[in-house]
Amino acid sequence: MFGKMDNLLQASLVSLLVLAGAGAVHWALRRVGRRLPLLLRRRFGGSIESSTAMRWVAVIEAALLLPKIAVWLGAVAYVSDQFALLQMARQMFVHMVAMSLTSPLFTLNERGYSALDVLELPAVLAGLWVAVSGLTRVLKTNILRATGMEPGVQDAVTLLTRCALTFIGAIVILQVWHIDVSSLTFVVSVLGVGIGFGLQNIANNFVSGLVVSLERPIQPGDFVKVDDWMGTVEHIGPRNTEIRTLDNVSILIPNSRFLESEVVNWTHRDPVSRLHVPLSVAYGSDIARVRAALLEAARDHPDVLKDPRPSVEFRVFGESALDFDLLIWTGDPRIQERLVSDLNYRIEANLRRYQIQVPFPQRDLHLRSPQLEQVLGAVSRRYFTEAELAANGQVATAEPPAVPREPVGFEDERGPRSWTDTEIDALVTRMRSTEGIPIVDRRHLLTVYPRCFVGREVVDWMTRAEGLTRAEAVAVGQLLVDRGIVHHVLDEHGFKDGSFFYRFRADDPTASQSSAAA
Repeated sequence: MFGKMDNLLQASLVSLLVLAGAGAVHWALRRVGRRLPLLLRRRFGGSIESSTAMRWVAVIEAALLLPKIAVWLGAVAYVSDQFALLQMARQMFVHMVAMSLTSPLFTLNERGYSALDVLELPAVLAGLWVAVSGLTRVLKTNILRATGMEPGVQDAVTLLTRCALTFIGAIVILQVWHIDVSSLTFVVSVLGVGIGFGLQNIANNFVSGLVVSLERPIQPGDFVKVDDWMGTVEHIGPRNTEIRTLDNVSILIPNSRFLESEVVNWTHRDPVSRLHVPLSVAYGSDIARVRAALLEAARDHPDVLKDPRPSVEFRVFGESALDFDLLIWTGDPRIQERLVSDLNYRIEANLRRYQIQVPFPQRDLHLRSPQLEQVLGAVSRRYFTEAELAANGQVATAEPPAVPREPVGFEDERGPRSWTDTEIDALVTRMRSTEGIPIVDRRHLLTVYPRCFVGREVVDWMTRAEGLTRAEAVAVGQLLVDRGIVHHVLDEHGFKDGSFFYRFRADDPTASQSSAAA
């Protein structure tokens, strides 16, 4: 009797010690989970970003969860072995759980499937998805980036590879589980009906994501406008696209919107775009001064491109104002709102300096009655002095002297117009000088063309030395060709901004030989 009591007391003490040890190990693992991220952050000197640090905390906690569970299961199993009643209860519980997990729940293709099979299949499919995601991530970071593909093409290849590997892996797993795919035809048909009615938006966005990834109308890094949202494309996902607006806010837009509605892509192929800055001035304003004020505001801004040039268009005669449009070109459409704001500041200052008025909507009501005007005039002359009448506008006074204005003309640009012979001769002289274009012997394939120059070099020189745009320089070069001063070495092309050889007629060796023979 006393021996059994001693054994029971000893088993109780050992059980308490085991449970206390399990609690101590649990506390130590929890302490490690809290201290390890801090040690990593100190080790790397704060170079780890906050999002990466949070991800490491989650990974460490998930890694320490299994040891915690294993410690407590081992402690419970050891304690139950110390007492016969607890040992019997544990065995009955384990047997009951094993029977419930391994007993067939249903039969498919003459094979029974238990609850354990039902639980294992989703777990294996989830593992397949994780493995495919890791494989495609390695494919994108280590292989696709090394090929020099565009980011949009890399995302498209990654998405298609992930879908293909997941589909093939799922078919293989179902075959290993002895599930005939053909037997799931009814289930697939029912699922298709459900997708057609209940999940049609998800399916539409998924297919739209594939189309967007293949056609690439938008790519990561593009600056787009969708309805009222305008921002930079950050990521194109299977169902939606993330856009970061100018306010640094992330907007998730369904992929179907990019195929079903109008999308403005400011950086598609060429980021250079034109902006409109409207302006209305009062009737009677000097339009030459208006044009000069607008062009001066645009030309002095560092973000406005010099080529193409800014221009001013006279839009319409409005009800109470003259409407103009300042057209400017910018190479970064992301700054268009700030650029328009800066130009408005400059335009307002120039309008005040040029004494140009900006009107506001107004209506004037005129009442005319000869008898009433005579009566009011007689009463005014009787009770008011001339100075008071002049102050109230009743007596016509001499107009104030006009403010002298410097002349502003329209001849402030040298565009593709009809140049005079004197201007053409001066231009040719500058081109042939030591500071002009390089005129040397050129080789193409097996032929040497003496004393030639390249069309692109001429355009570069005119934009740099003459202040012309490239379009204006090409027009001037074509003018030289039309006047017979310059010609293509084979007389096959007009003047082009490219790698084409041209020669002055004065340097043409055939012309020199013919003149010598004559």
